[in-house]
Amino acid sequence: MDGKPLILIVEDEPEVLKINARLFKRRGYNVLTAATAGESFCCLSENAPDMLILDVMLPDGSGYDICESFRKKSDNPVIFLTGKNEIGDKVKGLGRGGDYYLTKPCSFDELLAVTQRLLSRHLKAQEKHESLEHITKGALTLDISKNKAFVKGKDAALTVKEFALLLFMVKNEDRVFSQSELYEAVWGIPSAEDTRTIRFHIGNLKKKIDTENAEDYDIISVYGKGYSFTVN
Repeated sequence: MDGKPLILIVEDEPEVLKINARLFKRRGYNVLTAATAGESFCCLSENAPDMLILDVMLPDGSGYDICESFRKKSDNPVIFLTGKNEIGDKVKGLGRGGDYYLTKPCSFDELLAVTQRLLSRHLKAQEKHESLEHITKGALTLDISKNKAFVKGKDAALTVKEFALLLFMVKNEDRVFSQSELYEAVWGIPSAEDTRTIRFHIGNLKKKIDTENAEDYDIISVYGKGYSFTVN
């Protein structure tokens, strides 16, 4: 939509649904509403909410079932907001995939505080996960999940071994590795004095990631010692 978090509220009490939807919108959230399990599944088939706020007891189903279905395709936060206040109900809700369990009556301030905390925590977790999957060194980006390297957004078209070699060197920035050390790190076996393979792959890497014209990174040869990936 517009960058604002999208919340789906599933609630069969019309007044509660109306008030919570209005208050969330006033706080800058995008809001979808559903009064039944059926309506919620229709919403979820066409939208990807950043959060669900679920009543448990619905005319045609259960908030537990909605949560369980949602969990099959998303790890976005889920809050249960319900009149069922027994310990067993809370345990069941959390066991079916909920992140937090609030019982009615519940002030909007408390609901908003929990919503903000869960969304913030989830966003930080996503950012951390993405940072683990991507390494950026100036104009060079390594997508670890796809084994691809990009230079200024363009795929460098590295082979599997070229990517593995580059990734090892980038993770060990500024360290100098001999050809035999690089061979064993990437191929997993001693090099048996085979230096041509590493020289060949280093040469290809330098061309493909365009070290000659790069201003912020380089693969350098250290005479008599080996190679190193450096950042300027």
